[in-house]
Amino acid sequence: MSTNSLALGVVEALQRAGSAVVSDVFDKLGRRPLTLCNDLQPTLGWGRSFAGPAYTLDGIFQSGSRKADTDKLRAIDEMTPGVVAVFAGAGMRGVCWFGDLLATAMKCRGVAGVIVDGGVRDWAFLQKLDLPMLVGYRTPTQAIGRWKLQSCLRPVRLRGALEDWVTVNPGDIIVADDDGAVSIPRELADEVGSLALDWEAKDQNARHDIMNGMKLMDALKKHGAL
Repeated sequence: MSTNSLALGVVEALQRAGSAVVSDVFDKLGRRPLTLCNDLQPTLGWGRSFAGPAYTLDGIFQSGSRKADTDKLRAIDEMTPGVVAVFAGAGMRGVCWFGDLLATAMKCRGVAGVIVDGGVRDWAFLQKLDLPMLVGYRTPTQAIGRWKLQSCLRPVRLRGALEDWVTVNPGDIIVADDDGAVSIPRELADEVGSLALDWEAKDQNARHDIMNGMKLMDALKKHGAL
């Protein structure tokens, strides 16, 4: 799955508008925003946004074999530029999905960003790697012998903010920034992108008026929403 199969302008528009505006657009459309869990933390610190079609990965608890998870390695090798790698955790605790080497591989593959509803390690290295990520936790314990990739590019479930679980399908657009992360179903991307740009422009105009002394109630009447 690559951004070549979806207009780059749509992804750029959604990233520029940001997760908060996208969430507002969902409300305008009468749909619940598909906001991911609020406790995801950035590896590079706040101030980095990313967006792109989801490249989904999911696994199962599996104890025993201490051999490398070659399915996970192949999945990362097949990632294409511009995707957002989305690792579903299934509520797993205590182990990491990847560390410095696999993260470096994703960076070299041109991945736009990473969502990990679970753990990572080699935190000091990840903080220096120019690949933005939102992750659930840090841990020194590897997944080999404890967790194994089961599927790639299939629907996955991640912990949600407004509901317990959010389903992310391959190719759905992930928008992540300082406010959090939201998923946009692929079939809604064009509509949400167009509405988001209009909403962003409205917000900018309202901000300009407020900074120039306009009262909030007057701004509400002029712009329709705040």
